[in-house]
Amino acid sequence: MIRWTPSWATTLGCWLIYLQGFRQTLRIDYFDTYALVARISTIRLLIAMASIYNLIINQMDVKTTFLNGELDEEVYMNQPQGFIMPGNENKVCKLIKSLYGLKQAPKQWHQKFDEVVLSNGYLLYQANKCVYSKIDESSKGVISFLYVDDMLIFGTDQVQVNLTKEFLSSRFSMMDMEEADVILGIRIKPECNGIAISHSHYIEKILKKFNYFDCTRVSTPMDTSEKLMPNNGRAVSQHEYSRVIGCLMYAMTCTRPDIAFAVGKLSRYTSNPVTQQCYSAMVTMMQVWHQQPDWKIRLQVVGFSDWWWSSKKQTCITGSTMESKFVALAAASKEVEWLKNMLLEIPLWSKPIAPISIFCDSAATLAKAYSQMYNGKSRHLGVRHSMIRELITNGVVSIEFLRSQQNLADHLRKRLARDLVIKSAEVMSLKSN
Repeated sequence: MIRWTPSWATTLGCWLIYLQGFRQTLRIDYFDTYALVARISTIRLLIAMASIYNLIINQMDVKTTFLNGELDEEVYMNQPQGFIMPGNENKVCKLIKSLYGLKQAPKQWHQKFDEVVLSNGYLLYQANKCVYSKIDESSKGVISFLYVDDMLIFGTDQVQVNLTKEFLSSRFSMMDMEEADVILGIRIKPECNGIAISHSHYIEKILKKFNYFDCTRVSTPMDTSEKLMPNNGRAVSQHEYSRVIGCLMYAMTCTRPDIAFAVGKLSRYTSNPVTQQCYSAMVTMMQVWHQQPDWKIRLQVVGFSDWWWSSKKQTCITGSTMESKFVALAAASKEVEWLKNMLLEIPLWSKPIAPISIFCDSAATLAKAYSQMYNGKSRHLGVRHSMIRELITNGVVSIEFLRSQQNLADHLRKRLARDLVIKSAEVMSLKSN
């Protein structure tokens, strides 16, 4: 069965052809549409590794990314206006390569990139399908990181990096941006004792976009005494509220764990924000940004580094504090397992890898994690308990007790006063210039 998607469009000074992908039919014009992208935590991990092993970080950008993919399905389009062949006005064009607008274009691009780099001797990481490495026996080589069309190249020396650039430029149309500066809105800045990542320019851009650049500055993300309530009336400034929360959430997931709890709280009211409470709390968040636009995470050679954090409402109902902490412990253990699998695949990382510590401020949860007993009272913890016990036995994680006053996760689960906000930020290596 032949399907076609008529399309054409013009831009000033040049022709641009794109496909009306919304007219495609599933299982006829396309099958899979997924396109793998790397996790933000992977970027932080690789940058931290670059700090430890003194790796060179260069950046490249792929031009006309989706035009590189080759189609597996038969797709036809009308001849673009201005390029209709005389005498063949009733014929259509058969696409050989993908175009922007096709639903499968992102998938075909990633598939093409995979084929090219793997055929040149690169290894694909199973823990993250967007990370590739080519390291020789003398521990020289590169690790490449791809996020759609943005690429970071981590090399042991400039020669290895240049060889990778030459190879990629011979197969794709690439833009060499040399030393990495900004990727996905994250600014990378080498320092004397490590590498710092921040969202300073992104924050300034958002403050100007929503007209908060001249607002009053504050130091705490949320008022410790204020309690947000649901709005049963008409939504007020819902569109602007949602846009601001989206911008806050992106910065929070990348470089600003200090606002994680506040953003999580405010995001629960995006469908119907309260007239004063939620909107005022959102304004407070923008004021915090104005006070601390240049805060950055230092991924240091030695010491503590943030690789991953999360602050969200649990999706299940628990019957005790111990059970709720067990749910959080299971989630953290999954992330630690992924982290260790990722490190095991990096040839430069020294082996063997010691168990990664998870700190917990609940003695009952700690005792239960190491206990092999199973009875009716704990049957609701069966799956999580078995998983954590297996990770402990296999040497993936170790659970250690930590007093609540020293727990770095405090800022992820409750409001903190100004002094505690500053203290937790310092311990997390989150500092200003």
